Amino acid sequence: MGIQWSAPQSLDYIPGGKLVTFTAMHQAEYTQYVQVIDASGNPISFYCLDGTQETFPISGSGVNVGFLQNGAGRFTMADGMQVQFGSSGPYVPKVSAGNPVVFFINKVLGGGNLYVTEDGTDNDYNDTNFVIQWYQYVG
Repeated sequence: MGIQWSAPQSLDYIPGGKLVTFTAMHQAEYTQYVQVIDASGNPISFYCLDGTQETFPISGSGVNVGFLQNGAGRFTMADGMQVQFGSSGPYVPKVSAGNPVVFFINKVLGGGNLYVTEDGTDNDYNDTNFVIQWYQYVG
């Protein structure tokens, strides 16, 4: 059985051309996957924190909490990008997302959101934790 992918989740709340960072953790029986896709549905490449370039999807497995492999990095937002969550298990992951937040009140300096997934039937939504942030300014 291949990867069961969730429906794509919109990232339209992130302005195009902005620096985006993410972190991803897992804690699940099945292997967890995350990918950011472009407007054509293809996984994008991104830079890890050490500056090396990698390509989505990223993955992690094990019941102990841990980072997905290459589970932290950065990329530049482009129109139409979306995020998807996958599982090696028999079910399509269910995704719960927070409401996107904006950093600071008087001046928008960035924002972010939290996504959690459920890949089974116990509905505890603790299988994947994906945090994404964007920044208005670089440097």
